[in-house]
Amino acid sequence: MASDDRRRWEERYAAGTCGPERAPAEFLVAHADLLHGRILDVAAGSGRNALFLAGRGNTVDAIDISFTALQHARVAAAAAGVAVRAIQADLEAFPLPLARYDAAINIRYLQRPLFAALQRAVKPGGIILFETFLIDQQAFGHPRNPVHMLQPGELRLAFASCEILAYSEGLVDGTDGPAYLARLLARRRA
Repeated sequence: MASDDRRRWEERYAAGTCGPERAPAEFLVAHADLLHGRILDVAAGSGRNALFLAGRGNTVDAIDISFTALQHARVAAAAAGVAVRAIQADLEAFPLPLARYDAAINIRYLQRPLFAALQRAVKPGGIILFETFLIDQQAFGHPRNPVHMLQPGELRLAFASCEILAYSEGLVDGTDGPAYLARLLARRRA
C-alpha cells in the first residue's frame, strides 16, 4: 500500500501540478500569528505551507512520502533564502517525536492515527492547526474514498482533550475552489 501511495504521489508531483508556488492554505494564513518557533508540517507536499511558515522566521520540519515533492520544497526554500528541513517518510509508519514542536499543521490530509500523534508531538501549550475534507466533499469528486474524509463532528471529538481555539465545518469557497472542510485550531493542554 505505501509503495502504491508513494508512486502515485511521485507521479503527481513530477507532473508539476502541485508546486510550492501555490498560495499557502487560507486557514493557515488567518491564524499564522499563533504559530511560531519550531513547527511540524505533516503531508507537506511541495512545501507551500512550510515555505510560508519559514518565511515568517519559523523553523519548519516538512514530512512527506514523496521525494519529488520535497525536492521542489528544498529548491523553493533555497531560492527564498529560508530553511525547511525536508523529511521523506511514510506517515503510516514514521513515529512523530514527542513534545518537540511549538506547533503542528495538517492541511488536507487525513490519517486518523495522526490525531493522537500530533497532540503528542507538540509541547504542552503548543498549537495544532488541522484542515481536511468532510464526507460531503464527495459531491465534488475529490477525494473519492470516504476513508479520506471526516464525518461531522469527528475532528472536534478527536481533539477534545485540547483547548479548542477555533473550529468550523462546512462549505468553504476559497482560492482552491469550493470544498467541504473541517477546520480546527487547538492548544495542547499541559
